[in-house]
Amino acid sequence: MTTELKTKIRQINSFVDEAFDIERLADFHLVLQIGNDGLFAIVYDKEKNKYIAFEYYSFQQIYNPEVVSDLFELARNESKFIDRKYRSVTCSVVNNLSTLVPSALFESDKKKTYLKFNTSLQGDELIMIDEIRNIETKNVYALPFSLKSKLDSYYSKINYHHFSSALIEDLLSQNKNQTKKKLFIHVQASHLETIVIEGKKLIFYNTFNYQTAEDFIYYVLFVCEQLHLNPENIETLLLGEIERTSAIFTLSQKYIRNLKFGERADSAEYSYQLQTFPKHFYFSLFNKYLL
Repeated sequence: MTTELKTKIRQINSFVDEAFDIERLADFHLVLQIGNDGLFAIVYDKEKNKYIAFEYYSFQQIYNPEVVSDLFELARNESKFIDRKYRSVTCSVVNNLSTLVPSALFESDKKKTYLKFNTSLQGDELIMIDEIRNIETKNVYALPFSLKSKLDSYYSKINYHHFSSALIEDLLSQNKNQTKKKLFIHVQASHLETIVIEGKKLIFYNTFNYQTAEDFIYYVLFVCEQLHLNPENIETLLLGEIERTSAIFTLSQKYIRNLKFGERADSAEYSYQLQTFPKHFYFSLFNKYLL
């Protein structure tokens, strides 16, 4: 790896619980979440229903999938646990190359056509399909060949998903008994996802790239305007890696009256280190859809 490439990756968090026993790898499941912003990795102990390891590597100014696959290799070589041989592995792909298609209208031979309606493909992607069971919908997305090739060379059994599938399915499960519309905003380093749910119905989903807090609130208010949602009263929940002290949260409070942080569903146990994270952090990572 070149010195220049090494300047584009930085380890933010890394810890492994004492319950991580290399003699029990057959009981463990590895979850990777990877995109232009970085790499997250967690280990789930299936027998104990517990998350026992976590790592986060931040990527800086990456726009090429080829570079993402190279940075993954760099992180793997540095990691305390990513390079182990696990019983099973899931990779959650983070990009804006996805589209939702109702299952009743879906035709397999047209999956690339569906994706081209609202994304720009480079021609070197594999077109994949996720099932969002709660709403009988297909999530069609692009997986860069370079990343898949790299991961397949390391892991003998790996399942791929788009990160939005886990996000949408989890929110639908959590809110299935609700009757009012809710606006969810999922925040990541360079992009946000807006999801509007009414009970068991997915009303809206879209993703936007942003650079500043002003960009962020512009897109949120734009969604409200288009869907005729009143920022004064629509219940709005923030998810993902956003701090109360951030400029985004401070500015959003000025425009959205009913704003609060959401919480991930605790369907598993967490090692004590992971319990220090706010419950709205890593919402699409600690997700039963990926296990």
